[in-house]
Amino acid sequence: MNFSPRGFNKNLINFAFPFRRTQNETHCCPEEHVLFQQGAIMSNQPDIIQTVTGAYQVNTYIVSCPETKACVLIDPGGDAEKILQLLRENVLQAQCILNTHGHADHILANMELKKALDVSVGMHREDVLFFSRPDIRKKSEKELGLTAPGAADRVLEDGEIIKVGTVEIQVLHTPGHTPGSVCFLVGDNLFTGDTLFVGDVGRTDLTGGSLQTLLQSIKEKILVLPKETTVWPGHNYGETPTSTLAWEMKENPYITDFILAEE
Repeated sequence: MNFSPRGFNKNLINFAFPFRRTQNETHCCPEEHVLFQQGAIMSNQPDIIQTVTGAYQVNTYIVSCPETKACVLIDPGGDAEKILQLLRENVLQAQCILNTHGHADHILANMELKKALDVSVGMHREDVLFFSRPDIRKKSEKELGLTAPGAADRVLEDGEIIKVGTVEIQVLHTPGHTPGSVCFLVGDNLFTGDTLFVGDVGRTDLTGGSLQTLLQSIKEKILVLPKETTVWPGHNYGETPTSTLAWEMKENPYITDFILAEE
């Protein structure tokens, strides 16, 4: 099944071109956007900083425990000094780096931050193996126009729980965009990388991608979560920086036309 709903094949658009929306009082350009969500002390609700990094304007997240100020970095797509400055400004202590998948645009600052912070880099086992292959690295570099830094040194598994202070982060294996793509579930927040965007899904025409597998992942791993779950995507391709599963189930054509229509 290699087609898109309503005759629009978003998967053929090259996301190397930066997305930019007109600045107004509720939305600002992604490269300037930093979004804070205040979590609750002594609960599994984290503090969240969303900032845009790198030439491909990746949504990088700093997810922290409100009580202990321990944090993880999700998908540092570049601009390492910008991320380090946010850590300093908010008095946060990074415990590790987590990658939703192995594409270079989402991991460009991995090694610089690993060295600066003395932390591990986590990625799902399937992408660690997939992107360690020289032929795959060569194909991916040609597709994205970027050279990926060194490999992750912490292998993540489906269902694994990562504790950050009083906050728990659950790894959900959601292949499709890449074989080892994952989402991170933190309380009622879901960090979806390039698996699910606001009103859209990630590309599946790149090496290792499969639309059928991606839709199966969304159906079996994401749509089973509470409808009030907040979606924090890997890029600002929608009308808003975040959404909810309830909204996606009503408005995302990949879900309404391909998944829910078949039930």
